[in-house]
Amino acid sequence: MSVVPPLIALAGGVVPGPLLNLMPELCPLKALLGSVFLYNMPHMVRVFYILKGGDKLDNINPREQVQKLCASGRGDMISKAQSAHQNGLESFPPFAAGVLAATIAGVPGSLVGQLCSTHLFARLGFNITYIWGKGDATAAIRSSFWVLSLLCSCQLIAAASKKLGSK
Repeated sequence: MSVVPPLIALAGGVVPGPLLNLMPELCPLKALLGSVFLYNMPHMVRVFYILKGGDKLDNINPREQVQKLCASGRGDMISKAQSAHQNGLESFPPFAAGVLAATIAGVPGSLVGQLCSTHLFARLGFNITYIWGKGDATAAIRSSFWVLSLLCSCQLIAAASKKLGSK
């Protein structure tokens, strides 16, 4: 499924206009900061659940602590938060590349700003449904948020490519 959004963008597919038009225009560089916040948010949720369970944070080997807590059967929320954090880290490079490429290429600011806000909305929805969601329906919604966020990143890159290709 991870190849679908880049292929859609490459073929000229875009985030649907009615959805995009609902989104405010964000400053692209502020959107990068928002993305950093959103990929770290699940990490802080993980920390909360570790402390809520009465454990101390192991700052010497935190990944081993997460593995042990998950193996003990007490780590469902910790595991989900860690996975959402990891996915956020994986989604940041294409988004950052898209934001920078579109900005440098001179893609219209309104399009860039709306794609940025749509990406952030999708990442927030992804985090919420990943960490607290249960069941197949919520998993499908989470996957839809993931596809939307990656499509925004790919559309930013495609728009930059189109703009530069026309010069």
